[in-house]
Amino acid sequence: MNRNKLGKIEQYIFDFFARRRNNKLLTREIFDSSPQYANADLVRAFEDLEKKWRLLVRYTQDGDDWVQLTLEGVAYVGSDEFLTIEEPEALPHPPKSSPG
Repeated sequence: MNRNKLGKIEQYIFDFFARRRNNKLLTREIFDSSPQYANADLVRAFEDLEKKWRLLVRYTQDGDDWVQLTLEGVAYVGSDEFLTIEEPEALPHPPKSSPG
């Protein structure tokens, strides 16, 4: 996926969190909200935000798939946008190591 398209999808994700005013959402809420983006493209954006930028975590809890902004992700969006800010229940995956 080209970087420009990925950036637009990532911004869509941040805007969705801001509209919901919560830093923890069910993944399916984002999938269901976005007819213009394929689920696979959203997953690529989640992975980039988690593994490269560490602004988001994705995890499963009690059978539900969650995405949650880290505190750095909340700061990126602007903490005044949120009614609720929960500490992430999981840690972001380690950054991808660069090929060497």
